[in-house]
Amino acid sequence: MKIRHALTIPALLASLAIAPTAFAAGEGFDKLKEAVSINGYLESNGIYALEDSSPDEDPSYMFELRLKSELGSWGMFTAIVQGVDDGKVIDADNGRLINEFDAIYQDKNPFLNIDEAYVDIYSDNADFRIGIQKFAWGRLDEINPSDNLNTEDLTQASLNEESERKIGVPAFKANVYTDLINIELGWIPRYVPYRLATSEERWFPPVLRAPVTIPTGTLIGDIPVTGIYEEIDLPAFTLDNSELGIRLSRYIAGWDLSVSYFRGYDTMPVYTVPTELIIDLENILSFETAVEALAHVKPQLHQMQVFGCDFSTTYGPFTIRGEYAYFDGKYYTRKTEDVLADEITLAKQQDIMEEFLRELIRSGFTKTRQTFLLEPDFELQMDSMKYGIGLDYIHGDTTLSGQLIQEYIPDYDEHKPIRFNDGGYDTIITLAFKHYFLQNTMEANLDMIYNFNFKYYLVRPWLAYNFSDSIKATLGLIWLGGEDEYSLIGQYEDNDQVYAKLRYSF
Repeated sequence: MKIRHALTIPALLASLAIAPTAFAAGEGFDKLKEAVSINGYLESNGIYALEDSSPDEDPSYMFELRLKSELGSWGMFTAIVQGVDDGKVIDADNGRLINEFDAIYQDKNPFLNIDEAYVDIYSDNADFRIGIQKFAWGRLDEINPSDNLNTEDLTQASLNEESERKIGVPAFKANVYTDLINIELGWIPRYVPYRLATSEERWFPPVLRAPVTIPTGTLIGDIPVTGIYEEIDLPAFTLDNSELGIRLSRYIAGWDLSVSYFRGYDTMPVYTVPTELIIDLENILSFETAVEALAHVKPQLHQMQVFGCDFSTTYGPFTIRGEYAYFDGKYYTRKTEDVLADEITLAKQQDIMEEFLRELIRSGFTKTRQTFLLEPDFELQMDSMKYGIGLDYIHGDTTLSGQLIQEYIPDYDEHKPIRFNDGGYDTIITLAFKHYFLQNTMEANLDMIYNFNFKYYLVRPWLAYNFSDSIKATLGLIWLGGEDEYSLIGQYEDNDQVYAKLRYSF
């Protein structure tokens, strides 16, 4: 692990000691505290990669400031702003300071992130929230099929907590309370895309990498491929392209019940790969040619509808939770290597070479370098459903949780396999264990995920210790693997790591 931030560490430690004193000494701080509630934390995070093949990652630092201000009896203003020095970023070249709402590859460091910033307006029978915010739908932990209003920051894959992954979006929310039913309405004027690490960074998804070569099965040999990772093209800023969600909930005889509807865009990446096939006639006498391919990995957006429901109930120390979602018109991505291999057939190669020769002759043998665009069909649209059930057990200082979650695609096409689904099914089990020691100052955790279809796994044991009300240290291990190197978790099998965090809260 490189120590690029060696000079930053003592400066941060000094700021921990100085900041509270500086705040207290400020002449206007007492008045500010009366008007605004201020709290937050300063956190350092370092990792040690257990595999040499994994790209380097430097220590990261985050300063989060939370502000709340009452606007009288009718409302409240809340803002959560984060300043980050991100060790995951390599050769940042964005040049901007604040995270943007229209880009997948932020590629900046250091940066400011507006996590949330909104105004709450209260009335007798309804509450309203306007501004950058996060929604929380569904009952399952970490994986919520019916929760689609917020996209996620996947620059650390999906290994941090869901509340941290969610990207706050500019939106309007209304909660209406009646004796019969409670209604939550969410409207997002413009889609905000998910975020990914860049292609050279540690947590870039390997499944999105263009293949090194395309096999041809001819004397041409394998065609070398260069991947170009393009930014997303957002839909026009119109009412028809906005996103809408509505959730109805009611408590009946010990059961929390909800049904929901969402119309908008998929929260997960869907890609197509238009490819430029370049033929270069290097020697006109021997007709010796060089062939290469430029694969443009390009994110795609498609609207879909999601119909969901969820429930939870409690029996003594047990809590049962369940969730179901039906996806109408969801898009999936086919495997890149399969699609490109099918596209470069012998007949297609022959057609391309014939066109190359015709254009060469028409140009009087001057056009020796020609480009042919291949636009294979990488996307499949299919209806699907995703559902799960969870069970929690609490006894004293110990909590044990388990979940079984499955995706099912009724019309799965075996001849066109897609990512992250096997024959129409994708089934995982999750387990989480938590126990408090030493009068709740020490916390022991074990999180596990196992996939029955792709045999991938995630094991994450970690310990947290509170030295005081303000200082907390965490030490943990992330162990990843799977039989399929291109499965959701298996693709990161070289990213096993030990990590440590130190947080000062104020």
